[in-house]
Amino acid sequence: MDRLAIAVALLVLVSGCNAFGDTSTPAPAETVTAAPVPTVETTVSPRKTPIECVSPKPAAAPTLTPTSRAEPVTLADANGEINGTTLATRHGRTLSNYSFHLQAGSSGEVWSLPGAAAFTYEGLKLGVGAPWAYAVGGQLYTLRTDEGQFVFDERDYGPDSPARERFLPILTGERWLTSQIGPYDYNVVETREYNGTEVRVLEDTTEGLVGVGANTGISAVVFVNSTVYVDEHGIIRYVRHAERVEPARETDFPNRTTVVTFTVDQVGTADLHRPAGFCVTNSDTIRNATASPSAAPA
Repeated sequence: MDRLAIAVALLVLVSGCNAFGDTSTPAPAETVTAAPVPTVETTVSPRKTPIECVSPKPAAAPTLTPTSRAEPVTLADANGEINGTTLATRHGRTLSNYSFHLQAGSSGEVWSLPGAAAFTYEGLKLGVGAPWAYAVGGQLYTLRTDEGQFVFDERDYGPDSPARERFLPILTGERWLTSQIGPYDYNVVETREYNGTEVRVLEDTTEGLVGVGANTGISAVVFVNSTVYVDEHGIIRYVRHAERVEPARETDFPNRTTVVTFTVDQVGTADLHRPAGFCVTNSDTIRNATASPSAAPA
């Protein structure tokens, strides 16, 4: 599509995206509530500098908030344990029934309608496979980089598209949460209000000996301090997960601390937007994915 272009000032150059052949664990089999896909508008207001948008503008999203429960959903299993993987699975299954906005640290940010019928994604590490992905009106639009050039792609994203099911655990954050908090078991330590929502505060503090580095023979002590906020429906509203790795004996291997966060600040009231990168002012910096054999597969 030679006429398509992108303003370099609007984009950050990224690399190594290979996502649309994703073979990760599919989304839970539970049925999600069907939701209307927003209608689209293609009119662009006149500007001094001509701007062409290569994807349509979304209409306002419908509002459907969760109904208050008489009792909060039970978090512990039959053994009284609150497992991180179970928390992540329940979160994904419940959140997928509503529109939402979430941010997983610096990994990615998502605005989605129920069942991922339409969504906006911006980021690098959640696993969508392109730093900009935008689904609306039954089409999926992506923008990525390849050997220093920006690549635009468009494909079907109708109700029967296999991508719908594949994207659900990614967009709700379920897969990301499983990788971060899945191995741990939590206890409820208090109930509090967070951003106007009552949540149960869960914590796990763990210490363990692990091996670090490939074939180094070096062992290290890992200290985990993990906090999770869960609302009455089982939706994870906030996570702060910190891990500190210290060598078990004196070595050149450095201490390392990582902290990741996760937030869901809108449930049932989120609107979509068209990423700015899909509106362009010249035709020299972007190509259509179908023009190159190295384009991401459908």
